Amino acid sequence: MRRWRLVFVAAAVGVGLLGDSPLAHAHVGSPDVFFEGTAGPYSLLVTIQPPEVIPGVAIVDVQSPGDPLRLVSIVPLPLQGPGAALPPTAEVAHPLDGDPHRFVGRMLLMAPGTWQVRIHVQGDRGDGQLAIPVPALPLRTKTMQRGLGLGLIALLVFLLAGLVSIVGASVRDADLAPAQPPDADRRRRSLIARVIAAGVLVGLVAGGAAWWSDEASVYGGRVYRPLTLTAATSVDGDGTTGLWLTLADPRWGKARRMDDLVPDHDHLMHLFVVRVPALDVVAHLHPEQAQPGRFRHALPALPAGQYQLFADVVHATGLAETATTLLSLPATRGAVASSDDAVGEGPVLGAAAAGDRRLARLPDGTRVIWLDDATGGSSDGKLLAGRTTWFRFRVEDAAGRPATDVTPYMGMAGHAAFIKSDRSVFAHIHPSGSVSMASLAVMDAGGGAGNKAATNNPHFGHANHHATLPPEISFPYAFPTPGLYRVMVQFKRGDTIHSAFFEATAWAAPVVRN
Repeated sequence: MRRWRLVFVAAAVGVGLLGDSPLAHAHVGSPDVFFEGTAGPYSLLVTIQPPEVIPGVAIVDVQSPGDPLRLVSIVPLPLQGPGAALPPTAEVAHPLDGDPHRFVGRMLLMAPGTWQVRIHVQGDRGDGQLAIPVPALPLRTKTMQRGLGLGLIALLVFLLAGLVSIVGASVRDADLAPAQPPDADRRRRSLIARVIAAGVLVGLVAGGAAWWSDEASVYGGRVYRPLTLTAATSVDGDGTTGLWLTLADPRWGKARRMDDLVPDHDHLMHLFVVRVPALDVVAHLHPEQAQPGRFRHALPALPAGQYQLFADVVHATGLAETATTLLSLPATRGAVASSDDAVGEGPVLGAAAAGDRRLARLPDGTRVIWLDDATGGSSDGKLLAGRTTWFRFRVEDAAGRPATDVTPYMGMAGHAAFIKSDRSVFAHIHPSGSVSMASLAVMDAGGGAGNKAATNNPHFGHANHHATLPPEISFPYAFPTPGLYRVMVQFKRGDTIHSAFFEATAWAAPVVRN
């Protein structure tokens, strides 16, 4: 039976599974997880590549920029529940090219949902542990390469033709004496046997292809589908524009609720309203929930145009999602609705001269300098897709001196948004990385992590919103694909939120050939 299943798989590939299925991402084209935190005395930068197919293998990259490490082990656990306290045998990560500052390991994620990756490290300064939430979402149905599929089809045809020929030869020649030629009756019966055998084999292959297609369809129903987002506007009595947002579950295989959202930085939703295609106006807003799945917000003053909306929410399970939609707006008038809302305007994407890509001049004279970082680039200074980079920015006053009045913005030194020119990529990044603080809090509350990840992060938890912070802000991130990107950095000077606009080109990493 197993041999026939292999034949059915080959037939199914040839019948209709040669092309890739659509790819969906929970974070709009940027599925990798980036996180900086402390494991005991060690500061770690961790990059996790979740698998696209579940069950599947995740790749964990652990960097220790300061202290060398002797041993790094990784283990996946459920984010919550009894399983969070019952770790399986850990996998050992290995030094990359013998570098004691960087280890890479692999681990198997068996079921869809939100997991935690627990990292244990050992070095000269003792042991440490860090836990990071990771979404394990089936993002696609993987198929064979077209060339391999066509090769299997050719092999299948050859095998079937050989089998039909064997059946015909056995009917025609099985009981013939040596050197005796077959007569007309034997040749006729041989032809009939070959026709019957071919019909039976074609029927079996067709049945196998139908079975495989059904299996693929069942798995396709489990492929992650992000929440759907619909937007509508209303004009209030004072002439301001109200924005209404509705989140809905597109009936993904793993049902989601709309009444289980938890606050992230004190807000149930973080909404980025981006004018397209120029990506020159970005509003970072925080709508209030009127009822489960339905949000309202009074729009601030925005110029007319078409806008892409990106809505970040976090479920009580720790699953963070980004829903998106398009909305055409006339020119609106109004004011920001809360102290955390901000609107920024910058140059049209692609219009910046090469010399201006590293400097943003803001209306009040504030200057933001994009500092160089060599960790994610090539030898000629190009940013490479797939390479984790520290995006470092320095805030200066109008005279070019380091700013002395940078204060926390929603508990962080700053927030950044990375948006590709075709909007196929959107990522909301913190100085600690791409993990939402709400997911960290859910994991910490779930027990069994062995450390409090949120409070164990050097970038999180500025309780004093008026504390003075260093003028340099950094964000770990890797462009997922080559192309032109808008990079927007938001921070506070005193009580004023500023938005600095940059553009960056990510290049394809060179292919290494042995």
